[in-house]
Amino acid sequence: MNELYTTLKTFGHLKANEPMSKHTTFKIGGPAEYFLTINTTEKLIEALRYLDEENVPYFILGGGSNMLVSDEGYQGVVINIQTAMSGIEDGFFVADAGCATVEVAQKTMAAQLSGFEWGVGVPGTIGGAVRGNAGAMGKEMKDDVYSVDVYRNGEVVTLTNAECEFGYRHSAFKHSSDVILRVALKLAPYTSIEQQAESKQKMLDFLKYRNTTQPKGFASTGCIFKNVDCVAQNVESKIEIPEEFLKRGKISAGWLVEQAGMKGRQIGQAQVSPVHGNFVVNLGGATASDVTALIEEIKTAVCNKTGITLEEEIQMWGN
Repeated sequence: MNELYTTLKTFGHLKANEPMSKHTTFKIGGPAEYFLTINTTEKLIEALRYLDEENVPYFILGGGSNMLVSDEGYQGVVINIQTAMSGIEDGFFVADAGCATVEVAQKTMAAQLSGFEWGVGVPGTIGGAVRGNAGAMGKEMKDDVYSVDVYRNGEVVTLTNAECEFGYRHSAFKHSSDVILRVALKLAPYTSIEQQAESKQKMLDFLKYRNTTQPKGFASTGCIFKNVDCVAQNVESKIEIPEEFLKRGKISAGWLVEQAGMKGRQIGQAQVSPVHGNFVVNLGGATASDVTALIEEIKTAVCNKTGITLEEEIQMWGN
């Protein structure tokens, strides 16, 4: 038993050569050399400092959604953050990075706070949601985040909303080594019983919409592509774009995939969902290679048909 293995065990629950397919919503991914599950922010900081001092490569894993892990896996330490403390502090709702986003939404409502109802339908953890500026039903994390505590070069640093540099499915964290530790949300208290009832109904409506529009029964990782920003990309299309998309300023990636005739297209055991064009589902035994080949085929077909180049929303990583 080597020194790295022995030391890592002091920070949390450790497994060696752990298949990442067990820990991603896609059910795809080769083995992690070391898979370390950490339950407290204090232990997380200790582990990160140790790994930095020893120059050991590591990757941060939250809920395992919105990502595709390579078939070769990862040489280094995968840190599975399962920190789960949350509650009201100084007028803000504060949640550890490992809290499930849906749970945060439910707890904010229980705490008589409105504004984060939309989070009930977002998979994964709140830390991952901040990193990717997750959104649903016309809202995004940037609308509710007040501040974010991060680990940076051995220290804990607090960033303001502006310093997070949020953009469409984007944040500064995608281009830095900062590790998100905690998130503070600025939400408004309910002003009446009626407003609370409306909040609960919003949650139910969000879940109903998600359940009726997204594929069920197969593993997936959420939306594969970003919707297309009409203004930022100065989009010119070979086909007519529906007025509703132009008014909203974003073209549905799923609609573009459908226009290219790719719904139902299959490579290996990876298939473009017949239900939603922006989902790729694992029919059982799909590999990362199947998915990446399918993604490239989709992008080519959409570009040839519409003149628009799709950009991946999911994170692809591994050795």
